Amino acid sequence: MMAAVAVLAASCNTEKAEEATTGEAQEVEEVAAATSVALDEGSVVAWRGFKSYVASEHVGTIGVKEGNFDVLDGSVVGGTITIDMNNIVNTDIEDEGKNGYLVGHLKSDDFFFVDSFPTAVFEIVEVKEVVAEGTNAVVVGNLTMRGVSNSIEFPANIAVNEGSVSFDAPTFSIDRTKWGVKFHDSEDASIAETLKEDLIDHSIELTISVTATKA
Repeated sequence: MMAAVAVLAASCNTEKAEEATTGEAQEVEEVAAATSVALDEGSVVAWRGFKSYVASEHVGTIGVKEGNFDVLDGSVVGGTITIDMNNIVNTDIEDEGKNGYLVGHLKSDDFFFVDSFPTAVFEIVEVKEVVAEGTNAVVVGNLTMRGVSNSIEFPANIAVNEGSVSFDAPTFSIDRTKWGVKFHDSEDASIAETLKEDLIDHSIELTISVTATKA
């Protein structure tokens, strides 16, 4: 479904992107007559993370394992993207040791718990034709991360040309704690753990830009 997903933004000096509408996971109905178009190789999820009270941030990418769009009558009617959480890369820290420490921390059970949840999945439920500034659709889908599924809804600009698809979504945010991406639940956390959790903003910003090309 997508790739190039920019994440995490906000500090005391950074304006947050609008949060995607989030709710309970929805049923996905298969459109039997649709044609499946695979995502182009090399698709990635770009991420950006930051702290809440100081101007501190990191950026990087996460590789896409596989994905596709389902196309019917010139429109996207479904699709899935599977993200390889083991393929988290940081691109702003030059020191190899510090870079490795951050990536290891992101993969740990403090955040994405990659050992137990090696992939994250976004599955399209519905694409609504809604024209707005820079976009022509509203996408509804289920995001599963760390074993938790929620529906999210966000605007996108989607173009289908002879079965090939380009999919671009302006930056939006999600609240990572709704997927259990946090140090500890408050009732179990120590003071130190609570402070760590409070220092890292709960928002994750996503910016999606991907293509799928018909063979």
